[in-house]
Amino acid sequence: MEKNFVHPECPFSENTFNLLTEFCENPSSDFYMAHKKDFLKYLEEPLRYIFSHVEELLPDFIKKYINIKWEQFGSIVETKSLQSIAYSIFFSFKDIYYGDNAYLMLRFDNQDLTFGFCTKFNEIDGIIDNYQTNYDINNPSAIDSLKRYNLPNQYHCYLTKEIIRSTLPVDEDPTIIMKSPQCIYELLNSIIQQRDEFEEYNITNIQVARSLKKKEVLGYSAKKLIQLIVQTFKKVFPLFLCYNVYDNDSPLLINQYFTVYEKEFNPVYQLEEISEITGFQTTQLTQWIHAINRKGQTIIQGPPGTGKTFIAEKLAKHLIGGGDGFSDIIQFHPAYTYEDFIEGLRPITQNGQLTYSIVPGRFLEFCEKAEACEDICVLIIDEINRANLSQVFGELMYLLDDRQDTKRFITLASGKLFRIPTNVRIIGTMNTADRSIALVDNALRRRFAFIPIYPNYEVLRQYHQREKTGFPVDKLTRILENVNRAINNKHYELGISFFLTKTLAEDIQDIWEMEIEPYLEEYFFDNQAKMDEFIWDQIKDKLSK
Repeated sequence: MEKNFVHPECPFSENTFNLLTEFCENPSSDFYMAHKKDFLKYLEEPLRYIFSHVEELLPDFIKKYINIKWEQFGSIVETKSLQSIAYSIFFSFKDIYYGDNAYLMLRFDNQDLTFGFCTKFNEIDGIIDNYQTNYDINNPSAIDSLKRYNLPNQYHCYLTKEIIRSTLPVDEDPTIIMKSPQCIYELLNSIIQQRDEFEEYNITNIQVARSLKKKEVLGYSAKKLIQLIVQTFKKVFPLFLCYNVYDNDSPLLINQYFTVYEKEFNPVYQLEEISEITGFQTTQLTQWIHAINRKGQTIIQGPPGTGKTFIAEKLAKHLIGGGDGFSDIIQFHPAYTYEDFIEGLRPITQNGQLTYSIVPGRFLEFCEKAEACEDICVLIIDEINRANLSQVFGELMYLLDDRQDTKRFITLASGKLFRIPTNVRIIGTMNTADRSIALVDNALRRRFAFIPIYPNYEVLRQYHQREKTGFPVDKLTRILENVNRAINNKHYELGISFFLTKTLAEDIQDIWEMEIEPYLEEYFFDNQAKMDEFIWDQIKDKLSK
C-alpha cells in the first residue's frame, strides 16, 4: 500500500491516525488513560494549536460574538458500529440567548478532520420563525445579504439521524448528505421545505461543514489547515448568527457582518462581462478557463496589439472572483534572473555591517502569500519569453511538469522545501513577433497550455459603436486587413489595441506615423515598395473616402 505523503509542516502525523484507529477499536477510558501522553502529543496539542491560531485570525466582528465555550476530547459517538470517536473543540455564542446548541466546531470524526457549523435539529423551529419574520421570502432586498456569498468550497450539509438501535437497520447509514446549496439562503429554504420529511426521518443534527480525509490532512501545512478553517468559519458565520439571535437584531447583525466580509473577498466577475468587453464568446472563454485550471499554467500568445495582457488580467479577475485569493503581475526582461524570481543572495545592512543573505524572489513571495489563501491566486507574467526561461525557472521546471502531483517538492539552495500551492495559477503573455520567442524551448512549451490570440476586428467595431466615437471604423478595418494580408504571417499581424481610444479621430495620424509605421518598417525592411503602400499619406486618403 502506498504510504501517505506527510507535509513537513503538518501538525498531525501517521501516529495521529493510528491512535484514532486503535481508540475506535477499543473506545474506553482505560485505553485513553493508558495512552494519555500519546493523545496529548498527537491529538490534543495539535488541535489546540490550530484552534488558538484560528481564533487569532478571525475578524474582530466574529470574535465579538464567540468564545471557546467547551471542549470534548475522546467522546464516544454512538453509531451503528458503536465505534466512532470524536475529538472536538467548539466556538459557542458569547452571550447565550437561547442555549448553546448552535456552534462552530473543529473535530476529528474517526479519520476525518471536520470543521464548520453544527446545530441541533430542534433549533430549526426558532430559525424558521426568525427567518420568515425577518427575511420575507417575497422581498428580495430583505434577503439579499443571505444570497450574496457562496458557502465554503467542497462543503457538505450533513443531517444526522437519531440512533435507535432496536429499529434502525444494521446496514442503514445514520447520516444523510444533502445536495449542497450554493448560498445560505438556498440552504435555509431547503431545510424549511423538507422539515417534515427530516423530522419523520429522526434527524437530530444539522452540520454545514468541510471534511478532510487522512491523505488531505497530512498533505497540508499547519498554516494551510488554519487558513482553510478560518475561511470556512467566515462563510458559515451568518448561519451561526441566524441560529443564535432570534429577535429583530438578526438581519441587522448579518448585514453588518457582510459589510465587513465584503472587504475580504473579491467581487464575482462573470465570463459574460469579459465576453462583452473583449468580443470573445463565453464558450471560448470557458474553454480557456478550463485549460488554465487543468494545466495550472498557460501562455496567451499572439502578435502585438491583440490585447494579450488585457485579456490575461480579465481572466485573472474571473478566476479570483468570489474568493479570498489575489492576482499579481510581473514583467520579464532580458536581465531577469533566477535570483529575482526564486531566491538568491542579497546585500543586507545590519548594525552598520554589510552581510549577504538568501532572500525569496517574487515567485516565492507570491506562493507564500497564496499558501495562506483557500481560493485561487493568479500570477501574470507579462512578456514571459523576453527572459531566459530555463535559467529563470531553474528547478521550478520539475514542479511545473505535473501540477496534479501534490507530493512534488524541491529543495532550494537555502535548504527550504518548496512546492507550488495547488491554488496557484500562472498566466504568461508572449509576443510572437518578438525574436526572443526562440528562447522558449520544447521542454518548457509542454509544461504550458497555449492560447492563441489574433486580431479581432469585431472588438474594434463594438468599441467605437459603444463609445459613439463616430470614427469610420469599417474603413480602418479594411485597411488593417490589407496590411495583415501583406504581412502574410499570423505571428506578425497588426493588432487592434492601437486604435481602442475614444479620441482616435484626433490621434490617428500620430498613432500611424509614430507606432504603426516603425513596426512596418522593421518587417518590410527589404521591401520598400510594399512599405510605401502603408505610409500615412496613402492611408489618410483611404480613411477619408
